[in-house]
Amino acid sequence: MPCPPTRELVHTPGTTGVQAAFDELEPMLSEVTFVVVDLETTGTRPGTDEITEIGAVRVRGGEVRAELSTFVSITGSLPAHISRLTGIAPVDLVGAPALGEVMATFLEFSRGAVLVAHNARFDLGFLRAAAESTGHPWPDPPSVCTLTLARRILHRGETRGHRLGELASHLGSTVEPNHRALQDARATVDVLHALISRVGDCGVSTLTELRSYDGRLAPAVRRRANLTETLTTGPGVYLFRDASGGALYVGSSISVRRRARSYYSGADPRGRMRTMVGLAESVESVPCAHLLEAWTVEERLIDSLQPPYNRRSRSPRRGWWLSPPSGRAIRGHVTRTPEHPFALGPFGRTEDARAAWLDLAEATGSPPGAEEWEALVTGRDSTAVRAMIDRVDSLAAGGAFERAARLRDRAAALIRTLTRHQELSSTAGLRELVLAQPGPGRTWAVAVVRHGRLAGSGTVPAGAAPLPVIDSLRAGATTVQPGPGPFAGASASDIRNVHRWIDSGPTRIVSVTGCWTLPVGGAHTLAEWADRAEQAASTSGRAGVRTGRH
Repeated sequence: MPCPPTRELVHTPGTTGVQAAFDELEPMLSEVTFVVVDLETTGTRPGTDEITEIGAVRVRGGEVRAELSTFVSITGSLPAHISRLTGIAPVDLVGAPALGEVMATFLEFSRGAVLVAHNARFDLGFLRAAAESTGHPWPDPPSVCTLTLARRILHRGETRGHRLGELASHLGSTVEPNHRALQDARATVDVLHALISRVGDCGVSTLTELRSYDGRLAPAVRRRANLTETLTTGPGVYLFRDASGGALYVGSSISVRRRARSYYSGADPRGRMRTMVGLAESVESVPCAHLLEAWTVEERLIDSLQPPYNRRSRSPRRGWWLSPPSGRAIRGHVTRTPEHPFALGPFGRTEDARAAWLDLAEATGSPPGAEEWEALVTGRDSTAVRAMIDRVDSLAAGGAFERAARLRDRAAALIRTLTRHQELSSTAGLRELVLAQPGPGRTWAVAVVRHGRLAGSGTVPAGAAPLPVIDSLRAGATTVQPGPGPFAGASASDIRNVHRWIDSGPTRIVSVTGCWTLPVGGAHTLAEWADRAEQAASTSGRAGVRTGRH
């Protein structure tokens, strides 16, 4: 079908890349390389006191891969009490490598690893200061503090304290700390592994989950992590149920079992999630071909089951829609449901939708008529929005900075809403859109989208010819006829999920049936003005508006 002459083909809709959740990207803890480090110093003040010894152990998968141990020459004197505590004598530091040489060696030794220390603030503070003083860029690597972990993981009163020696003895370390860097680093390795083992059955499987582990969950609740053992390991949807079988919470993930287990680590900071897992008596999953299918199933389950711990259950009809007036009315009609074919939205708040109509009418001198409204919403004519921008300049030039700032903010919000609306409409107008993303093991994830809705999904196996499989998926996909409303019957969330999936990774457009375009003079042409307006609002506030053109 030829494209209308007033439109141009543009990039794939979706202007903002979406990064997957950490649990979907992170390796398992057994795949993480740790460098456990300990320092001996002349005092406690980084940048003033000096490092006398560095010991470090590089470990991965519970195995020691390498060790580093060296004295460091100092420019000052070694305090006697430090010498008595550590057993390091001043003569030991004579002829030792300079700090700059040691830091170069340590930074190479620890490259790409997670740094671990007992009281990491102390050791990393000295290392950071040493790097800066010797001209080495500090890479600011992720870190783990075993002191903090022990306080979170061990039960109150389980040990007399959390000093390294006490923990090493309590947790069965084969190494006794002795205030020497390498010996203490080896003991810290044992403590780290023991603490990880303690929480391994409580849903902790990634670095983020380990660092954010929250011991406030009762041990009996944490042990219920075994409820997730039968869940699918790939993409899909998970559903927590209470003792009576009622749905508590629905979520989706690229790795369902791992994500569902993470709730039992207490890593989720939301209090309601801790309450939810305490009530959960079972967890089930729905395997899906890829995340787009998982997001689609998740939306439908939330809408149908209304699980109490999903916030979206409290407002299933999210957003507000602005339609042109009907009958003798002169103001736009604001509703929760977009029934009019040229309803504009969704707006975040009802007052935003009402203000948009009034601002457009004031800027142009009269309320938009049916034809003007259709042209604005579809992007054929953005004159009314440009009139709002001109009015911002006029108000600012006349010294009405507060009024100009308020109108500037509303104009920027309207431009954003129009841009998103036109992008969604463009995808909703396609009879069919076939997309493919590379999957694990040389597979391909395939989505068949019709009028903005996922109609079919599947996977091309490794080594198989893609097109025959895709043709089969197309043949078996659901028939979708365009429906009422601005998005041909699809919901805004349906289409946003399609755009989100496209933005989530490299995506191939296999075929397009229809004309995937944005209007030449659409709201996206005003995006730069909206960017500047939003930047001005965040940096100078309303009183700082002088002109909308700058």
